[in-house]
Amino acid sequence: MSDNWESVKFETLYSEPSKNGLTRPKKVRGQGYKMVNMGEIFAYNIIKNPSMELVPLNDKEKSQFSLIDGDLLFARQSLVAEGAGKCSIVLRPSETITFESHLIRVRLNKKESDPSYYFYYFISPQGKGNVQSLVIQVAAAGIRGSELAKLKVPKPPLPTQKKIAAVLSAYDDLIENNNRRIKILEEMAQALYREWFVEFRFPGHEDVKMVDAGDGRMVPEGWECTTLKKVIVLFDRLRKPLSKMERENRKGTYPYYGAAKIFDYIDDYIFDGDFLLMAEDGSVITTDGKPMLQLAHGKFWANNHTHIIQGKEPISLEYLYLTLSILSIIGYVTGAAQPKITQTNLNRIPILYPEISILESFNAITRDIFSRMHSLEKINKNLTQTRDLLLPRLIEGEVEVSDLDIAIAKNGRQ
Repeated sequence: MSDNWESVKFETLYSEPSKNGLTRPKKVRGQGYKMVNMGEIFAYNIIKNPSMELVPLNDKEKSQFSLIDGDLLFARQSLVAEGAGKCSIVLRPSETITFESHLIRVRLNKKESDPSYYFYYFISPQGKGNVQSLVIQVAAAGIRGSELAKLKVPKPPLPTQKKIAAVLSAYDDLIENNNRRIKILEEMAQALYREWFVEFRFPGHEDVKMVDAGDGRMVPEGWECTTLKKVIVLFDRLRKPLSKMERENRKGTYPYYGAAKIFDYIDDYIFDGDFLLMAEDGSVITTDGKPMLQLAHGKFWANNHTHIIQGKEPISLEYLYLTLSILSIIGYVTGAAQPKITQTNLNRIPILYPEISILESFNAITRDIFSRMHSLEKINKNLTQTRDLLLPRLIEGEVEVSDLDIAIAKNGRQ
């Protein structure tokens, strides 16, 4: 930490005492006001206005338990020690939002401190380590608000806090903007898919005869209803799981995929190319019954909890992804304690095989859309890496920010 910075108890920066959230039983949930749960804390570092559960609040609860711009939320409990103390920040909520009992709200005095600076502090390696010193392990890992308040934290001059937060926020704003563009591009591809292969309004459709596919569905003449087995190549035999300890000893730049996300980055790869990954066990479907899918590009490693798929020409990766992303596969999931999609059941999943010229036209359009999405994802990866390299150095005062040309007012910190 810079020699010119104070070290103070965290509570000296509070505008009011920290507060645990509300308990709301499931039977009353479903209407009312948005409530931040543990799911949002682990899904979002920055909480603006995502979809959340709704809960009823009376006027007193709205007054005492609402969230405002700059509130910090800490995970009070977690099933794993690393999750206890996870910090997120609430920015510019557009409506009344509350928070649940497993979270601690910290509201800072903005005349003394910049909430965004302390958010970045608590997601930095230094801040995470500081909070982890408080974690107690009983049935679940947890921290206490009373101990969080006593943590010693750095206190740079307020203008320095604002500049550090502005630098880091500039990266996060770019990443967020690119994520919005990626979402719009995917929605464009999905809309085109529905237009051509659900509504059957594709070029030249006016003269196409509709026939029974054999299962009661009407499809254009010459199209086939088949199964995934006939249109994909599976590479599951090449997968290889690595334990957490093995991954710790093999840190590198290649993504290590699990059922629903990248778990780590290691020093080697198994696959090289473009693949569709579909969760095999664990978290295999979304809340509305759709499969958990990932698109993997380039060199990567994958464990044995995700199927590794490519399409047989002319079935493209994009067509497979868009088809499966709107398909309910609940009937193909087995196992109660540990849901699973076996290779046998994966191969049974139905898929529409369009007329080849239509499919090739669709592939040409969607490959361009997905290529733009992938380019934005690569830009975001580089932005994230740069931000993460800067984060600990800025937070510790190793980088001088006094001469940085950052428009603080543009980031809402006047």
